[in-house]
Amino acid sequence: MLLYTTLSSVSNASLLLLGEVRVDAYVALNILSFYVSYSLARPSTKSTTIVRLTHALLLTIFALIVGSRIYEVLVK
Repeated sequence: MLLYTTLSSVSNASLLLLGEVRVDAYVALNILSFYVSYSLARPSTKSTTIVRLTHALLLTIFALIVGSRIYEVLVK
């Protein structure tokens, strides 16, 4: 939990200092922070259905955000 909080705080502070105003950038970086912290400090419990659904939901949101940003760049 401390690792995720640290990663999330650093990424949010960086975006804030860069003057980023898009919410999708903050959400995408928080999802990435979650996955990095999860992979470094994997819980020893077996994955339950709730955890799997949470991972699927977060991965879907992240893919939609990245896909929409790529589409915006390609359309310009």
